[in-house]
Amino acid sequence: MIRLLYVEDEPNLAKIVSETLSSRQFEVRLVTRGDHAVSAFTEFQPDICVLDVMLPHLDGYEVSKRIRLQDKNIPIIFLTAKKSNGRCPGWV
Repeated sequence: MIRLLYVEDEPNLAKIVSETLSSRQFEVRLVTRGDHAVSAFTEFQPDICVLDVMLPHLDGYEVSKRIRLQDKNIPIIFLTAKKSNGRCPGWV
């Protein structure tokens, strides 16, 4: 089973996505605040991370930077409703 850390603060979206992934044999750990995500990553040791960009207390970009300090190879997917130019700040 693939372990997935999902960080999303919008309750309805979090529920739908978590339930959908769980039904497809992912083991999902849901975290709703950016400042709790890094400790959840350390504890849960996921195979992949899915991060909302706009999170309370610590945004998804900063969460990803802190996660990368622990594991530079972990796949990270960003989700956002925010308009973007297609580039993530600080990432090539």
